[in-house]
Amino acid sequence: MSNRDRGMVGSAAQLAACAILAAAGCTSDLDRRFEGHIAYLASDELGGRGVGTPGIDLAAEYVAGEFKEIGLEPAGDSGTYFQTFPITLSPTLTDGGRLAFSGDTTPRKQGTDFIPFNFSSGDSFSGGVAFCGYGIINPGKSHNDFKDLDLTGQAAIIIAGEPPSWADADGTPTSFAMHRDKIYNAKDRGAVAVLIVNPRPTEGNADRLPEFVSEGADAYGIPAFHITRALADSVLQRGGLASLDGLQKKLDEGQFASGIAAHITVEGQAGIQRATASARNVLGKWPGAGPHKDEFVIIGAHYDHLGLRRPMMRKFKGGKLVAEEIAPQIHNGADDNASGTSGLIEIARMFADGPQTDRSILFIAFSAEESGLHGSKYYVDHPLVPLGKSVAMLNMDMIGRLKPGENRVTVFGVDCGKGFPEVVNSAAGSARLTVAPAIDEGGRSDHASFIRKNVPSMHFFSGNHSDYHQPSDDTDKINVRGGTRIARLVYETARELASRESRPQYVEVKREKKDQPRTTTFRVVMGLTPNYSEDGRPGMLVDAVSSEGPAEVAGMKAGDRILRINNKPIANVYDYMASTRGNKAGDTVEVVVSREGKEIALKVTLAGAR
Repeated sequence: MSNRDRGMVGSAAQLAACAILAAAGCTSDLDRRFEGHIAYLASDELGGRGVGTPGIDLAAEYVAGEFKEIGLEPAGDSGTYFQTFPITLSPTLTDGGRLAFSGDTTPRKQGTDFIPFNFSSGDSFSGGVAFCGYGIINPGKSHNDFKDLDLTGQAAIIIAGEPPSWADADGTPTSFAMHRDKIYNAKDRGAVAVLIVNPRPTEGNADRLPEFVSEGADAYGIPAFHITRALADSVLQRGGLASLDGLQKKLDEGQFASGIAAHITVEGQAGIQRATASARNVLGKWPGAGPHKDEFVIIGAHYDHLGLRRPMMRKFKGGKLVAEEIAPQIHNGADDNASGTSGLIEIARMFADGPQTDRSILFIAFSAEESGLHGSKYYVDHPLVPLGKSVAMLNMDMIGRLKPGENRVTVFGVDCGKGFPEVVNSAAGSARLTVAPAIDEGGRSDHASFIRKNVPSMHFFSGNHSDYHQPSDDTDKINVRGGTRIARLVYETARELASRESRPQYVEVKREKKDQPRTTTFRVVMGLTPNYSEDGRPGMLVDAVSSEGPAEVAGMKAGDRILRINNKPIANVYDYMASTRGNKAGDTVEVVVSREGKEIALKVTLAGAR
């Protein structure tokens, strides 16, 4: 009796998938199985496979059941298919947050006067108040906002950003502007809390608190809030310091402005809750039978997704970003990454049905990738086969959206293993595909954890699309035949690596990325999804455009290649990100695209990033 027949899957979802396949004339056993896995893993029954939810446990049991049915040996803890590890779940915001300053006659409200950061601890605190400028120590600028300042027992008020003169010619801030460094600068000097305030708003803009976003945050181990400028100004002036505007003016002129706010105390607590849970990687082994059987080719894919949450989407109307409250929705993650997990299962079946290899194959379905590669990071720190015996890692993340008529697969990491280009290109020929090496090694998926341990690793990727991390990433969008061809490509690549006499040697790849932004701060957006591959053709390919976004309003289409923006040549995603860093919302830029062999000039009016 199969894993699916034992009731561990949604039969209705699989029957519907089979009907779709039959209607499309897609009748191979491989196609049916591939689609069937996705239909179950991406069904509402599993609730989006969020870490710490019943749905992800169902998914783990499903993958383990498939491994067992195929005949893989258990490769997890204590003779099981599972490697269990602890994980801290994303923080949630409660109504228990408080912040009160001595002498303040106005009760301060969470969401109005202050909001905790998602990286804040939930500890209560009390102490004095110190103004710490921009919270920066920059020896190159002879700038130290903490000079002669004892922060023991103090809450540090810090202005976000940095002096405007530090930015480069395009207006890009330096790494000193990042919150993380400021937080740790204060924490390392004994601060009991950090209170971040916006710099003086530019003309036409208002001081606003950011929205609390729970996903993807690691705690920095100290209470941390964003407070309004009005609140900070009141506290600092009552403490005998200058106005906030006056203090920032001194800082921007290169003067020292830090100091203790006399006779002012503060107490508070971030209304943050952090729960812990157990997560599980799923591991199966197909043993080799040659002289190198103690060596392993690792094939992996993450099986978790985002669960039930508010969609994190930019919504446009008439080319402008609009705010819209959207109720939480299930994010089924059919492409991300039920497709890669399905490929993992079917590649295991290919090895079980195919010729024996010299080296062994280790199959790993990783958990908690979406929250920070936690499953793969845990594995490489606690490997169940020696990393020194791991000759290569092949990762599949989003292999289900190969565009109709497209044969090009983006592969990250091709240059990090000696012999990789030869192997993967030969395998691509067998699968009737073309490999497009990505412009970097990629730190966005589980292969990155192995690269950091000097294990040659590649990530196979069918491309970006507008459904990425959206509730609309559903099974009906999957290109089944494209996905199975990519799975075949990965199988052929792994089989060759497992059969060769010599193993690939790790090659450290250093690429010049002078135009890559040093922070993730974006002032403006076009409303498009860029392509990350490098195919030798001019320009940057546009994978998708947002409905009613600036790009679509200007006439841009998915499949266009951006050649120039305001006469700046665009060769890749980094050129694209750098091209508008000096612009503001409402600016119009000329974007020259190539479409069907013709150059078309478009006028794109940029929207504010938020």
